[in-house]
Amino acid sequence: MPKKPHTPAIVDKQAAEKPLKAKGFFGKHFNTIAILVTTFILVPVLFAGYVYAASPAAIRNPKLEHYHFRMQILVDGKAEAFSSEQYQTAYAKDQCSAILSEEPIHFHDNKDQLVHIHWKGMTGGIVMKNYGWNYSGGISNTLGYRLDDLPRPQRVMIHGNVLPAVPKGANFYVYSGDENSYKERSFDDWKNQNLETFFGTKSNFSADMINKSYASWFDKLFPKAYAHGTANDADGDDGDAKTETEQEKRTRINNLIGNVVIFAQEDKPSDQQIKDRFNVLIPLEDSTCGG
Repeated sequence: MPKKPHTPAIVDKQAAEKPLKAKGFFGKHFNTIAILVTTFILVPVLFAGYVYAASPAAIRNPKLEHYHFRMQILVDGKAEAFSSEQYQTAYAKDQCSAILSEEPIHFHDNKDQLVHIHWKGMTGGIVMKNYGWNYSGGISNTLGYRLDDLPRPQRVMIHGNVLPAVPKGANFYVYSGDENSYKERSFDDWKNQNLETFFGTKSNFSADMINKSYASWFDKLFPKAYAHGTANDADGDDGDAKTETEQEKRTRINNLIGNVVIFAQEDKPSDQQIKDRFNVLIPLEDSTCGG
């Protein structure tokens, strides 16, 4: 019998084209898809790296502290009034809680000069940035990001841009000391060093106190941090300090680590101008705790 001629199998043209079309779609859009995936992964990584690099260690990983120092800033001879409302922070009176405060730096009680530090590792640069003079770099209007509760970084805002503008051509002249003596300091040291290092005085506050065994269940739930000495200091019943002068006692109770005067002006201040500032240091109070 004669062979039948070969007839090609009928192929469903649409079915055959489907994989080709699909392949063509991914091939055509491969670059777009790759860019989207890369962006989705890379942007958060880059942001995290930027946040980390732009946030000082003391802001990234805050630790409880509570000490004070007196600060005066004079711009072209005029002393800034830190007692004015724009610098003040409201807080609960007689606050003794050992819970880490949301902000590391405060002025309050309508007091001039007295800076309250609540986080470890603060520098003069961080203090100035908190009030509008940014000589430390980093993120604008921000001290940095807290990274101690990941994956939720928390932005730590500055208190505000409240310091006056620095005059053109002005220099910074920094002095530390008291009414008895003072010395000129490096502006770089002031803005870069831990304040305890800068003043050469260690805070007498110890965060370990909040881990001690407390006398009552209430104290365990609400640990107290006596930032101005012990519970007995306000009554003057302090057996450790019978040889202290009244000023020494108040310095210890208030955990005052130093005094600084900063002049922002073109020419160096005279000795008399410097002495005049250290002669108007605000007095310290007897207190057991507080902000």
